[in-house]
Amino acid sequence: MIYFIMILGAAALIALYKFLPNRRIFVYFCATLAIVFCVSAYIQMQRNKGEVISRPQIEEIRQQQQIFSEWYADYQREIDHLDRNWQLYHSIIKHLRTAEIYELSTYEQLSELEIDALEEQKKIHALQVPENLKPEYAALILEIINKTQVYVDAQTKTISAATMAADPAKFADLKILNLIIKEVTIREAPAGLFTATEIAAIREMLVVPGEGVEK
Repeated sequence: MIYFIMILGAAALIALYKFLPNRRIFVYFCATLAIVFCVSAYIQMQRNKGEVISRPQIEEIRQQQQIFSEWYADYQREIDHLDRNWQLYHSIIKHLRTAEIYELSTYEQLSELEIDALEEQKKIHALQVPENLKPEYAALILEIINKTQVYVDAQTKTISAATMAADPAKFADLKILNLIIKEVTIREAPAGLFTATEIAAIREMLVVPGEGVEK
């Protein structure tokens, strides 16, 4: 491909030399083209030079990749658990909205879910930035942890409030119960867990020059 472009360039120069009325214009054109080519070549050389790193630097990046990958695998398992809890919560309250009579099993399901949610909340609040991670990566992971803790607190608060409202000792009317749970969900439920920016930034920073983004 590059040879084809060079041939086309040479042909264009010959055509310009032949058909341009003023040879001085041709000289200026060639000089400008040569300057642009040299500047471009210099920039590319500097860029390539900047991308060359030593073997110890590569090994350090590999080590940081491993630390992050192990932490992220554990973190993702906890996120999957949070997602399952939230899906179960919405499944329970959806069934409650369509129920004709109040069922004690609804309260029992919410109570079990609340226990699971509280346990998961403890795990999320026990998350820590892994050791031996460079400060620039550690700061991003800390931000991910903080966001996740805010999320799990809101999720657990919502589930606990709904469980309390569904307590048979306090239950009065199915319609009122559904209104209370609806208001609780709207008021307390987390807006969402948005950590994609931080995770993408870490992966981008952990790329070894010449390789793809770490998955």
